[in-house]
Amino acid sequence: MDFFEQQDKARSLSGSLFLLFGLAVVCIIISIFCLASVAVGFEKDLAGLAWTFELAVISSVGTIIAVFLASAFRISWLSSGGKVVAESMGGQRLNQNTKDPLARQILNVVEEMAIASGTPVPPVYLMDEEGINAFAAGYSPRDAVIGVTRGCATKLDRDQLQGVMAHEFSHILNGDMRINIRLTGIIFGIVFLASIGRILTNVAYVSGGRRRNSKDNGGGALVILGIGLLIIGGIGGFFGSMIRASISRQREFLADASAVQFTRNPDGIAGALKRIGGYSHGSKIQSAGAQEFSHMFFSSGISSMFATHPPLPIRIKRIDPNWKNSYPNTDKISQQASSIDQTSAVSGFAGASTATPIAVSSSQQQKPVRPRGKSYSARSFLKSSQSIDKEKLHQVRTVISSIPEALINQAKEPFGARCLLFAMLLDSKDQTVKNKQIEMINFHSEPGTSNETERTTTQLTKLSPEQKFILVEETRPAMAELSSRQFSNFQALMIQLIGADQSIDLFEWCMHKVIEFDFGKTHSPREQLHGRASIKSRLPECSIILGALSHHGQDGADPKPSFKDGIRALDRNYDIPVPDKESCGLSSMDQALERLNKLSAVGKRSLLDACARTIDHDGKTTDVEIQILRGISSALSCPLGFNSITSPSSA
Repeated sequence: MDFFEQQDKARSLSGSLFLLFGLAVVCIIISIFCLASVAVGFEKDLAGLAWTFELAVISSVGTIIAVFLASAFRISWLSSGGKVVAESMGGQRLNQNTKDPLARQILNVVEEMAIASGTPVPPVYLMDEEGINAFAAGYSPRDAVIGVTRGCATKLDRDQLQGVMAHEFSHILNGDMRINIRLTGIIFGIVFLASIGRILTNVAYVSGGRRRNSKDNGGGALVILGIGLLIIGGIGGFFGSMIRASISRQREFLADASAVQFTRNPDGIAGALKRIGGYSHGSKIQSAGAQEFSHMFFSSGISSMFATHPPLPIRIKRIDPNWKNSYPNTDKISQQASSIDQTSAVSGFAGASTATPIAVSSSQQQKPVRPRGKSYSARSFLKSSQSIDKEKLHQVRTVISSIPEALINQAKEPFGARCLLFAMLLDSKDQTVKNKQIEMINFHSEPGTSNETERTTTQLTKLSPEQKFILVEETRPAMAELSSRQFSNFQALMIQLIGADQSIDLFEWCMHKVIEFDFGKTHSPREQLHGRASIKSRLPECSIILGALSHHGQDGADPKPSFKDGIRALDRNYDIPVPDKESCGLSSMDQALERLNKLSAVGKRSLLDACARTIDHDGKTTDVEIQILRGISSALSCPLGFNSITSPSSA
């Protein structure tokens, strides 16, 4: 499944959604005009072309303002993050340090899937619902949340739960979440007219007695308008349900297919669907918000004439063609947490900009990164990020378990998480620089931060870059609890610590990019995820990125051949000279990436493929090159999945 292409398709689907919305609004305007004509004509025997035109203008403008403002308000509210959806349906956020076995299993499965796919680990909300269901909500992967019902935790085994989570992560990666947010807001705007009608009807009823004792008979018009708007709102809801169903059903088929390709385990998601079919509670959601958010669920959460999900038998048959149309007796199943979930698992990240040159530390010298007995290349590294098989998930669990539990626990609370991130930036070679950094921490942080940071530093010395990156991911939920002001202060101090030695090594740069573009954007989730710019319009910026890889990743060889390979991967007709090394420093890369972030999703895929071809020119993949690739992918909002390579420092 090409997630880059699906994100661009999702974006074009959003355009179709707004077109359908526009057509619905036109129909509503016509209905409002007819209603207003009846209501006004009921009170006054008016006629004439001028009156008709005036009424048409008033009804059109009023309807457009009401519907668009209601939709915009709802979309704005929902765009503040997936947590508003989860909380509105009664979800309770699971604590990262929970000892409950079932809650721990849910967290571990979500964390493994996120790290393996390279996406920030989302917060998880548990809904006290008996039905087997789940959802992903948010405006982007950076502010996404996962919601899981209690029935999902108690009625599914680990593989089935993993299949459900793969389905939800495919919604995140396919760009479906933004469609769902806009779909919810648009339908809210359409049915909002029914709310206005209810208000008008109540006003007419309350004031009816007073009007009956006076010569003012305007209450009749209010009653007609109120009832009419209730009817029109109901009609709007009817057509809104049609729009929701027509868009959601195909995206659900896509998510099922993505989940199977993602996990390479069709039995997981098929087994979950079969257990839903054999359960007396099915996938039903009792929450009052289930109707509004029905299109976000894993399986149909409500009964409706226009189902937002394909029928269970059809979904199961597409995954398991040999299915015999029989369901298990799910009511008698009481699932226990897997034995591998009795310990903790993992979580996500943010950074800065500087004009200093790239510095490569001694631990990052040009040693080939070799997987366990396999040939490896940057292109296979990229390709593997779009699949999550059992081997990769096992590798994730293995790396997580190799990290001291004290560090994992420290990463899960805000104070400890900040100290952990600060500790990764303390200079391990120059005591003068380290002392300067400690003074910065003392001056800009609360008491005790520097002591905890120094204590943590000693525990980090034996960790590989891969383990450190996972620890950075582990801090994301804790860092998300910071206020915008606290995060800004943290980010400012991070910049000072990075620049304390007047140079930046590749680990610092990658950490900076992950923090800036993952953690930082959590506090501004509505920022555009992908743009519409083409590769051709961003060739100068592409040349800077490919030039950096050619100069710093080819082990001192002539950068021109590798640069040419990368540029030709974008288009064989492009013939651009390789930029000099000074033009490919971190400052230039930061500026280039800012413009490259406006590329379309497919354009970003092409650029990452060109980067991989540049790296692979000399036939070896180095830790430096992979770290640059990680930083680039974070800045482009394109996740790179966990891989099986063994870095030089850990080999």
